[in-house]
Amino acid sequence: MFSKLLDILNDLKPRQLLMLAGTAALLMFVVVYLSLTSLSEKKETTVTVPLSQTVNRSVVMARDDIAANTILQEDMLEVREVPTTAVPKGAVINMKDVVGQSVASTIYAGDIITVSKVFTDRSMAGFTGAIPENCRAVSVGISEITGVAGFARPGDYVDVILVEKGKTGASSRFLLQNVLLLAVNQNAAAKADSKEDDGKKAGSKPAIATLALAPEEMLELVSAASVGEIYLALRPFHAKDLYAGFGEYTLKSSLTENTVSVAPAAPQPASQPAYQPQAAPQPEAAAPSSGIRIIQGDKILGK
Repeated sequence: MFSKLLDILNDLKPRQLLMLAGTAALLMFVVVYLSLTSLSEKKETTVTVPLSQTVNRSVVMARDDIAANTILQEDMLEVREVPTTAVPKGAVINMKDVVGQSVASTIYAGDIITVSKVFTDRSMAGFTGAIPENCRAVSVGISEITGVAGFARPGDYVDVILVEKGKTGASSRFLLQNVLLLAVNQNAAAKADSKEDDGKKAGSKPAIATLALAPEEMLELVSAASVGEIYLALRPFHAKDLYAGFGEYTLKSSLTENTVSVAPAAPQPASQPAYQPQAAPQPEAAAPSSGIRIIQGDKILGK
């Protein structure tokens, strides 16, 4: 095959050879050009953008140390630019997203604020997050009877009834209505042995109910608990009714209407003393004198 190619070239004229050489050179130029162009395009795609445009990112940072459970304010925070590789997951980039939120754990000066360090949801704050705004959590002692036999659960709403007992009877009244029950501790202050509670009814185990109350209601409940017994009345699901006209109910004891007379006891004879002293013997009265005396020696025998 190579010999045939040489024979063909030998048969060509000089002008044809020049044209063939030019065509071959042109083809080589095109191949080299295309190769260089593809290499330059690959290099351009791998060239990175200047560092000043990509490595920095604005994040919210703490100016000073912030203690746990502190409400974040704008003067506690600042916005800084840090390298992208140093930005942790969940970093806060907008200061307005965390202002007014509570801090979950201590944040030190220069730390980047993250979502995990801030309570963005009230439920994340634990028990204190369950307390409504402008309310306080206050506890009161109850029993299985006064606490609706244990059917009341955290999140339910109850009415609080005060029962006062006196010498003439007992009175009860609505102290508070539609109160949120935050917690019930059925095992608090429970007695280990029923024998120790001889003066209490069987099955009445002490417990503690924690209610969410406004400050003035809290004072009213604490004062009422010291003068009477507190009962909880469980409200129906989503019930909003309130008793405005029904006030106090008083029940007089029947023992105060009838007086019991007690008959006086019969007098008992006076007991005799165990020893009575004997009276001294009195001298016998002298017989009336007849005027005659009998004298025998130095003795007088009679008169």
